[in-house]
Amino acid sequence: MDNRFFSDHLQLSFIGKKGMDKLKSTRVLVVGAGGLGCPAVSALASSGIGYIGILDGDKVELKNLARQYLYTPAQVGTLKTAAAITQLKIRYQDTLFIAYPFFANETNIHSIFSEYDIVIDATDNFPSRLLIGHTGIQLGTPVIYGSIFRSEVQITVFNYEAQRLAIDDLFTLQPAAEGMRCEVSGTYVIGSMIAGMLMANEAIKVVLDLPDKLTGKLLLFDVLSLQKRVINFSSLQSDPTETTSEMKA
Repeated sequence: MDNRFFSDHLQLSFIGKKGMDKLKSTRVLVVGAGGLGCPAVSALASSGIGYIGILDGDKVELKNLARQYLYTPAQVGTLKTAAAITQLKIRYQDTLFIAYPFFANETNIHSIFSEYDIVIDATDNFPSRLLIGHTGIQLGTPVIYGSIFRSEVQITVFNYEAQRLAIDDLFTLQPAAEGMRCEVSGTYVIGSMIAGMLMANEAIKVVLDLPDKLTGKLLLFDVLSLQKRVINFSSLQSDPTETTSEMKA
C-alpha cells in the first residue's frame, strides 16, 4: 500500500517505518465478528496490520446492524466473515484477510491459532472465552480480552510474557451467560465501539512492545460516567489491588 495511507503513523517516533514494517508482518486473529469484532478489525487494518483472520460462524442479522457496523441491510442472511471482508477490502486493498466461516471448537482451534501471533477474543459467551484462553496458554499466544456490559467496558491482555493466566483465573465464577449477552442486557453502541478499539490498541501495543500494556491488569471503563478502574492481578495466589481514576473528555 502507498505509504501515504499510513503517513500519520510514519511520523510518530514510537512507530515510524520500523514499526509499520513490524505491523505489516504481524498476523492477528479476531474471534467474533460482532459488536466488538467489527471495530477491532477495522482499527487493526487502519493501523497497518497486514494479515488479519476473522473467525465467526454467524450470519448477519438486522437486529445487530447498529453495533455491527461493517455490515449493510443488503448483507442480512449472509455469513459475517464474507460480509465483513467484502466491506474491508474496499478500503484496505493490500491487507490480507482470511475468513473462517465457522465457530471455534476443540477440534479446529489449535490449527487455526498456530497460524497467528496474537488473538483478539471478541466473543460473547464464557465457554468460547475459556477455550480461547486455554488454547492461548497451550500455544504461547497472547490473547486480548474485551467485553462490554451495558455501558461498562472490560479489557485485559492474557498470556503475555511471564503472565500465564486466562479468563477463569480472573473470573473464578462463570458469569450468568444469558444475563450477560447483549440481546438480553442491552448494549450502549458507542461503548461496544470503544471496547473494540481498545482491544485493537492493546494488540498494537503488544506488537510494538509499547509501555503500559494491560498485562496483569483489568481495565474497567464506564463510557457514560468516564470512570476508570484498573484491577491489578499477577497470579492466582496474589490479592488483586484496585486503583480508580476519572477519565477526562
